[in-house]
Amino acid sequence: MPTNAAATGFWSAMPGGSRVNNARQGRALLQAVYQNNDATPMNGTRSGVLPTTWDVANTRFTDLLVTVTSGLTMGVAPGSAIAHRSGQGPYEGWLTAAASVTCDPAPASNPRNDIVVMRWYDSTQGDTSPDGNPCRIEIITGTPGAVPADPISVNSLGVYTSFPTSGGGVGIPLARAQVSTGGVITLTRLRRSVGVLGATRALLEGDSDTAGSVGDHRYNPATDVLEVKDSAGNWQRIVPGATGYAEYSQTAAQTVATSTNARMTFDTAVESSPYISYSGGVFTVNRAGTWSITGTIRWNGASGNGFFERAAVLSTTSATAYRFGGNNDYTGIGGGQPALQLQFAGQKRFAAGDTFAVWLWQASGGNLTTNVALDSNRIQMKWTGL
Repeated sequence: MPTNAAATGFWSAMPGGSRVNNARQGRALLQAVYQNNDATPMNGTRSGVLPTTWDVANTRFTDLLVTVTSGLTMGVAPGSAIAHRSGQGPYEGWLTAAASVTCDPAPASNPRNDIVVMRWYDSTQGDTSPDGNPCRIEIITGTPGAVPADPISVNSLGVYTSFPTSGGGVGIPLARAQVSTGGVITLTRLRRSVGVLGATRALLEGDSDTAGSVGDHRYNPATDVLEVKDSAGNWQRIVPGATGYAEYSQTAAQTVATSTNARMTFDTAVESSPYISYSGGVFTVNRAGTWSITGTIRWNGASGNGFFERAAVLSTTSATAYRFGGNNDYTGIGGGQPALQLQFAGQKRFAAGDTFAVWLWQASGGNLTTNVALDSNRIQMKWTGL
């Protein structure tokens, strides 16, 4: 005979005994909708605001957005949010219309940090709401100080579980209101976002975590890009319609002194990509992975004896890092030769944020100028994979 075991959380209309549905089972069902920090049911759900409404004018989500309206009074926009309670699952709450909250009078000396929260009360867990409402927008008043501290702190799921005021419950941060002695509020928004399984999670002002599973997507308003979490645990940029190819050309001639390293400049983006940025001769890699880099340089012919030349792709901070390129040896070739062409190529795995440049060097004995007549001074960069 096999050995079996009972499970919990069966949701049905079956009457009698433990089969009667309750609020905790409803929260267990709700947890299946949201991205979790813990795969164990009822053990951990990422908590915060559910972003749904985008303010085009101010490029931000307005859900439960806190703003200063006048003096010590703040407005809170409508919105929905959830907060996880250990062993109880996610509590969902919503504000259906804009609300106003007001801080205590300004401190006599030193500023004070007050925290605007959404707070849940569950009487079955021993909580007592001041007005009987199970969900409220509240201000938790801090203590004045030369460097004021917040009166409460969130746990790893972004939830307040202990309050300096009575009543119990759990809550999430919406904003910090630092109140000056003159009664002026300096507002810092602290909203964190929740994410729906299979959907793109949008970051809010308080999001600085690295949570998420492989394949999760998120939208980062700070950079206006989509990001996906790779198997190494890193968030990679995704730009819809973007290609991993960029090409730049040099249309203004550049003079390079003999026996001197000179960083090559490219003044025209033939084909741009969000994965490569360029400024002042320096390329910045915005997407980690292996990049194939090729290029061509054409010089005006040198007078006198032939010469040796080279080009190398180098780190902008080191003369040896990332070194690869090409060289030509024209020594022994007489003067009056036509324009001379140099090609360079190589592959390099870059981390996001790495920089590189093309460095030129020649030993003709005098100055050399690049030849731009045929638009042959170019660099091509292609992302080939992680």
